[in-house]
Amino acid sequence: MAAAELTQTIGRTLAELRHNRGWTLKTLSAATGVSVPVLSKIENNQTGISFETAMKIMGSLSLTLDELTGGRRQGPPARGRRAVNAQGSALRIPSINRSYELFAAELRQKLMVPMITTVDVRRVEDWGPLSRHEGEEWMYVLTGSIELHTEFYAPLVMKTGESVYIDSGMGHAMVALDDAQARVLSVYAGTGAAFGTVPSDG
Repeated sequence: MAAAELTQTIGRTLAELRHNRGWTLKTLSAATGVSVPVLSKIENNQTGISFETAMKIMGSLSLTLDELTGGRRQGPPARGRRAVNAQGSALRIPSINRSYELFAAELRQKLMVPMITTVDVRRVEDWGPLSRHEGEEWMYVLTGSIELHTEFYAPLVMKTGESVYIDSGMGHAMVALDDAQARVLSVYAGTGAAFGTVPSDG
């Protein structure tokens, strides 16, 4: 699924869900913590949906991304499945001062979400609200160096080849150091990880 198609599908599904519940955009905003303008733009396919915003919506409404992208809850994943990503074939989702490459995006009901974040943020204030979502996350610096800011710890400087494992519910953000972009491989696992695709804008 391409990023544009993903955004359109999520917007349509979110609008249908809201109408089925008899909710206004204001009600949905109160339930999810996502602003009314952002929700309106998502529903009308006027903006992409970030990783953090998708997680907010899913957690607040008890949805998996399968459901948010038009699927339904199913039984356990089939055995023996696999997904291969050729070079350059990851689903790319741009965001302000960073971008995401999501792998195995076609698989539903995944137990993990592997992705690479390209970080061009120079100040933690430019990241936006600290990212937080259910589950746990392992981060490995592929290139460059970063300063990892977390809610309960002092900033951590990480260079190429270094990694950290964190509680994803703890607010976190990354800043690129040395005036160069950094690329960070993350593997996220948690109850929302049926989340198979998607990255704060709200």
